[in-house]
Amino acid sequence: MLEVEVKAHISDFKEIKDKLVEIGAVKQRTEHQEDIYFNAPHRDFAQTDEALRIRKIPRKEGYEIILTYKGAKLDKSSKTRQEIEVKIEDSQKTGLILENLGFNPVKTIKKDRIIYLLDEFIITLDKVWEVGNFVEIERDLNEGEDYQEILDKIFDTYRILGINEGFERRSYLELLELGRK
Repeated sequence: MLEVEVKAHISDFKEIKDKLVEIGAVKQRTEHQEDIYFNAPHRDFAQTDEALRIRKIPRKEGYEIILTYKGAKLDKSSKTRQEIEVKIEDSQKTGLILENLGFNPVKTIKKDRIIYLLDEFIITLDKVWEVGNFVEIERDLNEGEDYQEILDKIFDTYRILGINEGFERRSYLELLELGRK
């Protein structure tokens, strides 16, 4: 599945929250996420622009845990890429399997996320620990849909929200690494 995604760095969520309500976005939930990123033994994901992570999201009944592979980005203006996700039962055992296969844990990214829905788009407000505040707008590309049309709608939504700059293609992991250098 292709995920069309654009994110932008912002300083404050207050105005964005107000605008989201104005344009009819519906708040779904707030959640904390912890993403453990791994690098491959046979190629450097930092060089190939890929990602492999285990995401843990606390829920009332325990944790929702998702193993995700993200392929290389497909263009220069967005974070559009192949994304494959599978729910798993045990993050520790999955991590041990990956490590025994030679995948090395690189970093853990923590974020607090507010999730909104606007038509077919997911809009998130992310407070990423040690990195900053971001707005992400994304949507899966359905078969037969025009990728550029979806991307244009995402940028139109950013303009409606008053966001015209601060767009960022680098991952939160890359930004965290950059901040530590």
